Amino acid sequence: MSTEHLSQESLQEMAEMDADALPEGFEERPGEMHLEGQEFAPQDEHASAVEPQQMAALGSIAHLPLQLTLRCGQLTLSVDQLRQLGSGSVLEIHGVAPGHATLCHGERVVGEGELVDVDGRLGLQITRMATLS
Repeated sequence: MSTEHLSQESLQEMAEMDADALPEGFEERPGEMHLEGQEFAPQDEHASAVEPQQMAALGSIAHLPLQLTLRCGQLTLSVDQLRQLGSGSVLEIHGVAPGHATLCHGERVVGEGELVDVDGRLGLQITRMATLS
């Protein structure tokens, strides 16, 4: 699992990218999307996940760094199955599209995206951001 430290300001600067297809398990209705109990509002390319009045309410904490994690799925294995794993073993993860990852702060989903190569390093291209409530 990877951990990246981003400030709220950095999160605001991330632009939403078009998502042609959503991974299996997503429930989408016109104008909104739900993932793991979080609501995702429609955004245009210049929209921010944080409204100006919400940002003002955040005050001095708006620039505090947040510890975020990227999740690409989860699975359950028995102890015996885990012991049998070795170099070259392939674990199948159900319910998630290849390259898809969820951006989380603790257990709260804050966004989602596609894993991409950024000059030989792993990056996340944001496709949706959760609205702050």
